[in-house]
Amino acid sequence: MTSLARAFALFFFALPLWAIPSSASGEGARDGPNLKLEGGKWFDGESFIDAEWYVVGGRLTGQEPEKVDATVHLDGKFILPPLADAHNHDAQNIWSASRSIDKNLSAGVFYSAQMCANPAKVSEFKGLLGRPNTLDVTFTGACISSSDGHPLGLAMRDQPDVTPETLREGWTVVDTLEDIERVWPGIAEGRPDLIKLILVNSEHYEKNRHDTAMFGFNGLDPSLIAPLVERAHRDGIRVVVHTDSAADFEVAVSAGADIIGHLPGYRFARNMEPADYRISDATIAEAAKRDTTVMTTTGVARYYLQAKPEHTDVLQSIQIDNLRRLYDAGAQLVIGSDQFAGTAVDEILYLHTLGVVPNTELINMAVTDTPKLLFPEREIGRFEEGAEASLIAYSANPLTDLTTLRSPSLIMKQGNLLNIGISE
Repeated sequence: MTSLARAFALFFFALPLWAIPSSASGEGARDGPNLKLEGGKWFDGESFIDAEWYVVGGRLTGQEPEKVDATVHLDGKFILPPLADAHNHDAQNIWSASRSIDKNLSAGVFYSAQMCANPAKVSEFKGLLGRPNTLDVTFTGACISSSDGHPLGLAMRDQPDVTPETLREGWTVVDTLEDIERVWPGIAEGRPDLIKLILVNSEHYEKNRHDTAMFGFNGLDPSLIAPLVERAHRDGIRVVVHTDSAADFEVAVSAGADIIGHLPGYRFARNMEPADYRISDATIAEAAKRDTTVMTTTGVARYYLQAKPEHTDVLQSIQIDNLRRLYDAGAQLVIGSDQFAGTAVDEILYLHTLGVVPNTELINMAVTDTPKLLFPEREIGRFEEGAEASLIAYSANPLTDLTTLRSPSLIMKQGNLLNIGISE
């Protein structure tokens, strides 16, 4: 980073939160300085090209303003739009959110979706987010599971002294059609953009409900998915479905879910076989036809494989097979990491090891497709006239070496240079 750029970074990063205008709607720093960005190589969706941009009111323009307050010399660096993570849980309460902002921004991740947030808890800290020096987050307005369903099992493990009844208050419980009618007014009142439904090995739903070992690790009755999706769509709410098995994936697609929360094959559940995670060709074709978006979350498999390394080859073969057929069918794929301690960069690098999606497409997924999924009304994800002036600069070409994504050398969010996590 140049000395001038560093000076601007220190100035902007030092601003107190109250002095920085909110950017929850992408308005940016309207009163910030006019900047000239010169000498960079800018990603156009296929390659890096020489270009010159100005920043006026926190947005990009090709027109030189009457006054330029400072010039940022990009010195031949490779410039990408910021990355997004469509699936994480690292900013769902004030404790984790306050710690995840720096983690994400320093990795070039500006946009995140939190997949099982409690709206009441979010209201306590939402003002910490959506600003020019913090993370922009889309929260699910409801996370719906069964009374014996995920994530209850994880919550019981982490809080053994708390009763299941109390733990269930963190999400919405639905076991019957009548329950949908009971909970829906409260969900609709919040006018969420997204809700999440939990499916786990739905082909064994009845059996697992009577298995005490599965208490807390089940999901919704699969017959409730279509009614829930229909009710959400009636109110203009998009639906994400957590899927584990191939059968879950099929139920979600058939029900008209907008987004699939997991690519099946990131783990093998008890009493399940590898074949249970292979998505059928017919379901893949239907997902492509319906424009169903699929969050990858492939890299989360590393946690399962740490305990079961002997399953590495067969598990990754399932991931590769599912991913390849989805990609070849033209299904919409987006980057989701589901890694509390990690970021979208970890997911990109794991996807790269699977050898299915070319580097250029992986980057497009991260910087264009995923941000637009999370914030469809905002001008982000591409460098064009009027777009938010947000960018990540790298000293090497990430198209030829994706590990470069771990080492940003300059970070700008809505015209604000940040001095967080940058490499020399």
